[in-house]
Amino acid sequence: MSGPIEISLLAHPTRLTMAERSRFRVGLTATNRSQDSLDPQVYGARLLVDGEPSAAFDLAIGNGAIPAGWESLPPGETTHDVEWPLGEALFEQPGEYLLVLRLEAVGRDPTESSTTTVVVTD
Repeated sequence: MSGPIEISLLAHPTRLTMAERSRFRVGLTATNRSQDSLDPQVYGARLLVDGEPSAAFDLAIGNGAIPAGWESLPPGETTHDVEWPLGEALFEQPGEYLLVLRLEAVGRDPTESSTTTVVVTD
């Protein structure tokens, strides 16, 4: 799926232990691929973990954590990185997790980031 806004998932590290979950950070950037300045509406981004929406990510992005000035992104420009430490909330047990961002902006087709695999070991 594509649209005028390309959303990118930031997730690191992608291999960690249960004890290292507090080091994990997840976030996003958005790039305007259109010819006009647009509001990327990143507040409409949802993090899917193994296909399920993450409530922790929803809270992080919904608590005003999106920097001021992101309401008008010029053509070809990319926002700076914004990230949150959500490893403990996202990974409750060891395993392999598939993460993807889905942006559902008003008046646009949904778009998704590429998928990132995160491996959490004992």
